[in-house]
Amino acid sequence: MKKVFKMVDLDCANCAAKMENEIRKIDGVISVNISFLAQKMTLEADDARFDAIAKAAAKACKKIDDECEVILK
Repeated sequence: MKKVFKMVDLDCANCAAKMENEIRKIDGVISVNISFLAQKMTLEADDARFDAIAKAAAKACKKIDDECEVILK
């Protein structure tokens, strides 16, 4: 499954790159792309566990930039 999530308060492209690297380590992630300019994260992951993987990805983003929020709707 592939989904695009809106991000709020993503501060810089460097943070986005760090977030991508952390999210790629999550088991079940096929691909991830975070656009600093568009403030969006495109996540492709295992269908059966997509919601859990998306939550883990949001948590990873928060760990790198505690002001950044991923809207999981």
